[in-house]
Amino acid sequence: MAFIDVFNGDADGICALTQLHLAEPRTATLITGVKRDIELLERVQAKAGDRVTVLDISLDKNRDALIRVLDAGAEVLYVDHHFAGAIPNTGPQSERLTALINEAPDVCTSLLVNGRLKNRFALWAVTGAYGDNLKTSAEAIAKPLNLSAAQLQQLEDLGTYLNYNGYGERIEDLH
Repeated sequence: MAFIDVFNGDADGICALTQLHLAEPRTATLITGVKRDIELLERVQAKAGDRVTVLDISLDKNRDALIRVLDAGAEVLYVDHHFAGAIPNTGPQSERLTALINEAPDVCTSLLVNGRLKNRFALWAVTGAYGDNLKTSAEAIAKPLNLSAAQLQQLEDLGTYLNYNGYGERIEDLH
């Protein structure tokens, strides 16, 4: 069994992945790309028993690759806030697909992961939300953390920097 993590290389994708790795440390093959490179699931060569996590990339743009990965026998956790279209829910793939999709305009993948993990790593969710330009949502999650204005500003800055880092022409531009 292999772990394969596929994620958008922006603040939201990185912060969502960070939360999951803090909750469940593991060695995984990481597949990412520049901000607009969203057909990342095409790069996955999974087999039966593999666990594939997909974060912050549109299911609609990755539907065929998702079905291929599921048909190969892999289990998939798909968490995203972009347009998904119809989610595969028939046949063998439905038994191996866990989809956490919410297209609401005040939600991002980091916030969805935060909900799944019951606020265990909320600072990363706040950072990801800031990076996705969801200031109100970030501050709502941060409120019970009793952070100072300076601490909130640091998380907003970090989210912004991570997000801008995703804008490159090539993956090498991001390092």
